[in-house]
Amino acid sequence: MKSPRSPPSLRFFRAAIQPTNNVSRKLATAVSITAPSYLSLPPPGPPIPNPSPVITSFGAEYNENLFRYTSGRWLYNESQQMAQRYIKFDVAALHRVVASVCDSPVVSMEKKEGLFNKTLMLTLANGRKVAARIKNPIAGPDHLMTSSEVATMDFVRHNLGIPVPKILAWSSHAPNNGVGAEYIIMESAPGVQLSSVWRTMDSRQKKSVVNSLVALEQNMLNAKFAQYGSLYYKDDIPESKRAPQLFTHGSRRFGSEDKFCIGPIAHRSFYEDERSTMNLDRGPWSSPGDYLRSLALREEAWISRFAKPNIHDDPFRNVPGPQLQEEHLRCLEQYRSIIPALVPTARKVLASNLWHPDLNPGNIFVSDDDDRRVVSIIDWQGCWAGPAYLQMTSPAFLACDAVGLPSGLECPKLPSEYDLMSLDTKATMREEHKAQMLNKLYEIKQLYPYRISNRETRTMPVRAAGRTWKDGILPLRLALLDVFNQWPELSRGDEPCPLRFTREEVHELKRQRDRYVDWHDFLDDMRMTFGMRLYGWVSPHEYPSKRALLEGTRNRLPVALTSQLEAILPQDWWPFRDTVPLPSVPEARA
Repeated sequence: MKSPRSPPSLRFFRAAIQPTNNVSRKLATAVSITAPSYLSLPPPGPPIPNPSPVITSFGAEYNENLFRYTSGRWLYNESQQMAQRYIKFDVAALHRVVASVCDSPVVSMEKKEGLFNKTLMLTLANGRKVAARIKNPIAGPDHLMTSSEVATMDFVRHNLGIPVPKILAWSSHAPNNGVGAEYIIMESAPGVQLSSVWRTMDSRQKKSVVNSLVALEQNMLNAKFAQYGSLYYKDDIPESKRAPQLFTHGSRRFGSEDKFCIGPIAHRSFYEDERSTMNLDRGPWSSPGDYLRSLALREEAWISRFAKPNIHDDPFRNVPGPQLQEEHLRCLEQYRSIIPALVPTARKVLASNLWHPDLNPGNIFVSDDDDRRVVSIIDWQGCWAGPAYLQMTSPAFLACDAVGLPSGLECPKLPSEYDLMSLDTKATMREEHKAQMLNKLYEIKQLYPYRISNRETRTMPVRAAGRTWKDGILPLRLALLDVFNQWPELSRGDEPCPLRFTREEVHELKRQRDRYVDWHDFLDDMRMTFGMRLYGWVSPHEYPSKRALLEGTRNRLPVALTSQLEAILPQDWWPFRDTVPLPSVPEARA
């Protein structure tokens, strides 16, 4: 079974040139392009074999390691990655807060890290264990990200019956809270982390996890909000930025209207780089179309003022050829013109629902018994109330090889030649089939009732519109071409399609697509050869050997190959390079 891939799969569209002189609506047929094959990152926690020490002395020599990111290194753009995860705070002040709310002093502390936060697992003198989470700068906007997460955890715990840790204290105002950083102090999650037991669980236990997760998520679908945005306590959001009502007509009320509100989205994509200081439409939005439109307007405003050609936070996401602001702005305007056709009509799939944004196995805790039911879900950072058809996806731990996976209610089957396979191959096929069956179980129970027609055609432009400068303009242009091809099925009535493609443009898109695929096939091979993780992440003990391997590899490549690569990508084609230099912060220790 293949490892889950990150980032999520991109869908492109294969253009087919027709022999007629006119542009036909059969110029494009959907096709999946292999996703970037990064290995998945280890779940949040100290990576093995380099665990973080348990700290029982709290001098300055320990504090500096608390502030740095120490669970990994990056093979490129490391200064930027470290700066985004460096946060200095007053450890003694944090301990005083914990002692105050728990009536017991801290006696030891262990740091665990994800990519966006530091979690300090604290042991108190009375034997109690609590978690104190510190938000890294990269995680998202000041105040909004933390205050929204706290309100969301409170809401789903007390109104929807979702098992989340109880919050003991929190602050979203770093400048005046004494600690100097935003923090959430909460009870430790019960049970065991799913990532530590998933591979040893039998099929019955895995099915139990899926069924209990589906039941919890269905509880979340009971709350239907009046607008789209992040959830907050009313006191944390100015009245001018609150939606006028919390729940939509027909939703259960839960008696929470006086406490909670829907406000601006706290997702980091609306605050990355210079976007954090820009006057953008961040919601709340009264319709899905308003939200879809805001994605384009956000990127148009940022590209017009701040975009720099060929500057990428991950060179493996680089695109062949120069990036032109005018081309991006034109395509984003075209995307805005077809938004009404992208929005489904069924009210059920347009409902504004909360949905956990990252159900990787490190965020799910299961009971430490034979049943293995879900007993806690952590890390609600970035959760927001969005259109159900855009929110609902399969959890990361159910990722499987989707080749040959049937759609709809049809279940996966073992290959017809199974009986002729070797014993080892049969064992591999059985494991893949089990993974596909679990994926299908979740799909049928949770996603199938929310299916929409032409899902990829409707959703790919939305995903691409908010990332054109990161991924290049080609994914959006190909998505627009597929909308053009499917227009009779998407449009309402006889409304003409606002998009136009000449035969020459389609030929050029095909050429660009082929070049793009060739380049990313090469990068895909390199990623797998070097065991690459997202953004070049490696564990600290791997860093010296990986660095030496990379430095020697480029010098050994044949001249003919490097010449071909330079023709495909005129800029520096070597992907293991710094592309976003930043002032250095305290360096990671080898």
